Amino acid sequence: MLEMVAHTQEQEISCDELHALIDQFAEMKMRGEDPTRFMPFVQQHLDMCPDCRAEYEALLEALRIDRQIQD
Repeated sequence: MLEMVAHTQEQEISCDELHALIDQFAEMKMRGEDPTRFMPFVQQHLDMCPDCRAEYEALLEALRIDRQIQD
């Protein structure tokens, strides 16, 4: 908890805001782009929130599986 407080930034996004952007962030990652460059607050939230990070990793895995099925 103290580590999270220490890493708190002046501007942050909430879990709800992250959920609105996570699909775009994951799609950019799958295309080989650097989503952190365009959405640094999303990456910051993923670094701080284990629940959202787990959701993001599950989404990436689903996209990888879908890509394998389509190929």
